[in-house]
Amino acid sequence: MPDRGSDPPPPAEPGPVETTGRWIGPTDRPLLSWLTTPAGRTGSVGVVIVPPFGYELWSSHRTLRTLAERLAGQGCSVVRFDLDGTGDSGGDQWDPDRLPTWRHDVGIAAASLRALDVSSLVLVGLRMGATLALLEGPATAADAVVAWAPIVQGRRYVRELQLLGVPVPETPTTAGRGGGIVQAGSVFSVDLLGALGGLDLSTLTSSPAARVLVVDREDKPRSSPLLDRLTALGSHPDHLVLPGTDLAIDRPSEYATVPVDIVEQISHWVGPGHAVDRAVEPRRDATIRWAMTSVSEEVVRLGPSGLAGIVTRAGGVERATVVWLNSGSEHHVGPGRAWVEYARDLALAGYSSLRVDFTGWGESPDSGHAPGRPYDQHGVEEVGEIVAALRAGGHRRVVLAGLCAGAWMALRAALVVELDGVVAINPQLYWRPGDPVEADIVGETRARRQSEIRRIKRLRRTGLWWGLDVLGVRHPAATWLRRLSRTGTPVMCLFTEGDDGLEFLEDRTARAWAQVRRHGAVDLVVVGEIDHPMHRHWYRSKVVSAIHDWLDTRFAEG
Repeated sequence: MPDRGSDPPPPAEPGPVETTGRWIGPTDRPLLSWLTTPAGRTGSVGVVIVPPFGYELWSSHRTLRTLAERLAGQGCSVVRFDLDGTGDSGGDQWDPDRLPTWRHDVGIAAASLRALDVSSLVLVGLRMGATLALLEGPATAADAVVAWAPIVQGRRYVRELQLLGVPVPETPTTAGRGGGIVQAGSVFSVDLLGALGGLDLSTLTSSPAARVLVVDREDKPRSSPLLDRLTALGSHPDHLVLPGTDLAIDRPSEYATVPVDIVEQISHWVGPGHAVDRAVEPRRDATIRWAMTSVSEEVVRLGPSGLAGIVTRAGGVERATVVWLNSGSEHHVGPGRAWVEYARDLALAGYSSLRVDFTGWGESPDSGHAPGRPYDQHGVEEVGEIVAALRAGGHRRVVLAGLCAGAWMALRAALVVELDGVVAINPQLYWRPGDPVEADIVGETRARRQSEIRRIKRLRRTGLWWGLDVLGVRHPAATWLRRLSRTGTPVMCLFTEGDDGLEFLEDRTARAWAQVRRHGAVDLVVVGEIDHPMHRHWYRSKVVSAIHDWLDTRFAEG
């Protein structure tokens, strides 16, 4: 790493890289990390990327992966990781002492790179991750810290969360949890909000590192109190004000894009390393404490496409394996971490799970596919790869599960892939193959479809749709339902009360919808109160219980 104050030479054209999923930290409460290095080697410079939290975590995933690949391409070993109780890592969202635990997690990630004998260590954080990087720079003996859009005043951050989040109500099911908020499925307890509100980077007591870069947003106030404090501590920070951060963190994951200039500027500031011939021992298996017991998990790559996934294994006899598909453009942990929580809950009842990324999503290769295209044909083909790989690995019964776009893909794949069941949560069967994704099913999709919805309802009242169906003139969704029925694959459609997708089936495909249910091809379950993306965390137990009950009716024995 260049000396402080010198300008690093422009990086050479990035070389090929590879990413490996690895568990790090204590065996009873591990963190899942993704290590990106020069292909077949490691890098001499170690970089820890500390993630943001809440809504910003989902939106920035592609950006932080791109940053890791860019840095690895110039000779760095880069680790991205999930904080305790988030993503794939151990821990529960409602656990106490979140902030001190997360600070400790930064040290765990740094130690995983120190074990690779890196010559220098850089912490790079975004938003809350930037704040954690600045706080933990001294404890990790970091040589440099990059703080991208740091949260300088915790009180202001908490006010933002309270404006954007949903309050957790005081009910019997939320005993001891009321007063907190949930944002995009991420939990901020009362204790966590208090700890975050007490953060103030203008009172740092020691310099984070010899070199510090603060990257501020062009459209937000500068981090002046932080910059003044760093200068007073002798850090002489470098400071950049760049456009583009909003593209990475302020938009839904479906619309978020990588701010390439910021990625390049950070990579240039970190500077090049060099590739080292050093073997890395992958730690692919972990035991996760969960609900007073434990489950086992394994990082896997599946099929010819090398799809990234996490297998959660049931204890004892495996009754079936549930495959959780990507929803919208979110990576394999699911909306607000739902797939992680559901997989671990179901494992305790004898059901294994695989949460997996299609190509173009999460941690899987892009393979020429644009990120987050949920209605493209390659998803159906990759479901075939996934199912074949699972059966070859000894998983006898395979059930697909997904939400919204993931449910659509599961039902589409069921037409051509041999399955033992489908759990379709809030599927919207009016979408067509190749359609682009929309982020907000209520405020965006439904608003756009208003004239269509009024027309469907008006003509339903006349009996037109039913009569046309009798004559064989059918909406593609009605044909789809009948084809599903002929496959013999058991299907559970689980809808939130009043969901747009259920309304469509009842209004536009009423005759086909009634027939497939009457013949037992599709079981309908309606869950009240939970929202479309299941962000109201305190109601999720209703969803997983409904899925558990349905699986039990299909797989009474292992």
